[in-house]
Amino acid sequence: MPHQVDDALSSARAAWRVSLAYVLFGVAWIMGSDALVHAVSGDPDWLDTAQQLKGLAFIALTGVGLFLFQRHEYRRMRDALALQQRQFRQLHESLGEVLWIGSPDGSRLHYVSPAFEQIYGRSVPEILRRPALWRESVHPDDLAAAWALDPRLADGQMVSCEYRIVRPDGSVRWVEDRKRMILDARGQPVLMGGIAEDITARRERDAVQDTLRSELQRLVDERTAELQATNLELEAFSRTAAHDLKSPLSGIAGLSQLLRTRHAQGMDPAGLAFLEQIERSARDMSELVNDLLVLSRAGSVPLACQWNDLAPLASQVLDDLQRLEPWRQVTLQLPPEMPAWCDAGLMRSVLANLLGNAWKYSARREPARITVAWQSTDQGTELTVTDNGSGFDAARVEGGVFRPFQRFHTQAQFQGSGLGLVTCQRIAQRHGGRLEVQSAPGEGTRASLWLPLPPA
Repeated sequence: MPHQVDDALSSARAAWRVSLAYVLFGVAWIMGSDALVHAVSGDPDWLDTAQQLKGLAFIALTGVGLFLFQRHEYRRMRDALALQQRQFRQLHESLGEVLWIGSPDGSRLHYVSPAFEQIYGRSVPEILRRPALWRESVHPDDLAAAWALDPRLADGQMVSCEYRIVRPDGSVRWVEDRKRMILDARGQPVLMGGIAEDITARRERDAVQDTLRSELQRLVDERTAELQATNLELEAFSRTAAHDLKSPLSGIAGLSQLLRTRHAQGMDPAGLAFLEQIERSARDMSELVNDLLVLSRAGSVPLACQWNDLAPLASQVLDDLQRLEPWRQVTLQLPPEMPAWCDAGLMRSVLANLLGNAWKYSARREPARITVAWQSTDQGTELTVTDNGSGFDAARVEGGVFRPFQRFHTQAQFQGSGLGLVTCQRIAQRHGGRLEVQSAPGEGTRASLWLPLPPA
């Protein structure tokens, strides 16, 4: 565009120069030639002849002037065009890509840049003399794709194609050929041009990345299968161990209760303390066994998802907690409805754990507050349980808050098995959701459970 503007301005200036020179020369000629004729001769007959000669001389001088001016402009434009052609050729010769221009059907080549020799391993004069050599250079397996006529070419659009070429030494290289049709004012193709780029290095790099990606995916799949097998074994072990421990624990609890009923009066204080320790240990162990069974069930039981209202389930859990500790004064906030796509049985375990934690860790707060919130989005539903309990420093919890048997307080402060949050997380993941826990010492805890909508 700048060259076109410069050419237009130069042509306009040249036209003004010619017009001005013609006017000045004409005025000077008329005034000077008349005075000269009258000064040379006063003969009227000679004056008529002199006027005619003067007109012919003006025409001749004007023609010579125009000829000299046109020759000067021609030489100037020729030199400018030669300079542009040299610059254009230098630019193309410096490029690493092959610039080519040929007939619309590819039967003739008008120009091929020197980069052709580096990429194709053949000389430019050879390809200009025999354009079919380009087709012969294409790998046989890619010939159909390389020479297919894309209908977009007829509209003057750019078309790109990647194919292999075989050099004279037998080496194979990848080329990306971007070409388009050059149309005349009537929309008819007159030329076709394009740029061919050597993309062998990029192809080799992509192949290495694909190999590494496949190998990484294979390792991930193997590791995932190993972890799944290990999880199944651990779940089976937990389930078996929990069932096997239930009977002895029931026996211990029954015998300790019988011992207290029949022989408590004959025991000294130390014996009663031992008996109470046995009963406490049996209760703790029974709670751990129950939690292990719930955790195992969370990972193995088939999902039976449907639309469920979680508000009645949450209300039932809170009522059970209130019956166990009727003396506590807790401010509760619960939405009237909490619809969610979930397994009702597993979700009751989640509510029991989250609400149970909020109830337990807010026991030393006056007044204690537990807030259950629910919101729906176009992607799923979110259930949030917030309390103003003791809280904990989540950033300092080693291994994360969802590690099995992870405890945030000592057993003397708050009892528990450390399996509640990991159970909730596993249930959330089985639903395709997630569980997030935020907490700070003395500021309470916020647990957010997100569940997706049913598949369309």
